[in-house]
Amino acid sequence: MISTTLASGELTRICDSGGELPVLVLVHGLANSIEIWDRIVPQLSRRFRVIAFDLPGFGQASRPDATYDATFFADKLSELLDTLEIQRAHLVGSSLGASVILRFSEHSLHRIDRAVLAAPGGFGPRTHPLMRLPALPLIGDWLGRPTPFNNALTLKLAMCDPAQVTPELLELTNRYARVPGSERSFVRTLQTGVGLFGSKDCAGVARIAQRLDRPTLVVWGRQDRVFPPVYAERAAALLPRSSLCLIDRCGHYPHWEQPDAFATAVEDFLTQ
Repeated sequence: MISTTLASGELTRICDSGGELPVLVLVHGLANSIEIWDRIVPQLSRRFRVIAFDLPGFGQASRPDATYDATFFADKLSELLDTLEIQRAHLVGSSLGASVILRFSEHSLHRIDRAVLAAPGGFGPRTHPLMRLPALPLIGDWLGRPTPFNNALTLKLAMCDPAQVTPELLELTNRYARVPGSERSFVRTLQTGVGLFGSKDCAGVARIAQRLDRPTLVVWGRQDRVFPPVYAERAAALLPRSSLCLIDRCGHYPHWEQPDAFATAVEDFLTQ
C-alpha cells in the first residue's frame, strides 16, 4: 500500500496489485476503506491489475471540509485515474462506491470499460429507517455520528449473518471513525443521499443509469436490508446493457459476506 496526493490536494491510500493486466478499480462504500475488499482481491488479481483506494473522508484518506456528495466523490475517482495515468478501466463499486461510478459515468463514460454496481442507492426511495435518522431536524447530526455503538449497529444491518461482523472489521471501522473529521464526512455523505423519506434524487439516478452505455453487472444480496433487493431489477431494467446477479445468504456487502460468489461473478462478467 502506498499514499499519494490527488490533484485537489487530498491524501489517499492505494493498494495496487500491479502487472500488465486489464485495470480494475474498486470503489468502496460509506464508512468503509480498502480493507473491505481484502476477501476478493486475491482471486481478481490473478487476471486483473486490481487497484483499491480510500475515498477522501474515510479510511486513511484526508478528511476535507467538503460537500461529500456524489459529484465530490466522482471527481476523486477521476483524479485517482489521472494520478495513476489510467485512461480507461473496469470499475467495481459497492453501495456509495457504485453510486459514485454512476455519477462518474455522466461526464467520463469514455473512461469506463465495464462496470459492476453492487447495491447502489437511488433506484427507489425505500431504505432502512436507521439510514434516515441523520436527516432528522436538529438532532440528525448527533444521531448519525459514527460512534462504536452506531458502527456495530450499521455493520450488523449490512450483514445477513451477524457473525460476518468480525471483531477485526469492527475494530477497523471504529479506528477510522476516530480520525478527526470522520463525523463530518460520514454524516454529510449520508445526508446527501438519504432524507427523511428515503433515498434522494431517484429520478436523477434513473436518468444517469439510462445513459450508462457500457456493459454493466448489477449485483445484490437477496437479504439486503439497506436497499431492498427489488431495486436490483429496477436498476437492471434502466441500465441499457445490464446483467443481473442476485446472491443468496447475503446482505449489503456481497464482496465481504459471499466473496467467492461475488469475485466469480465479477471475473466471469469482465472476461466474457
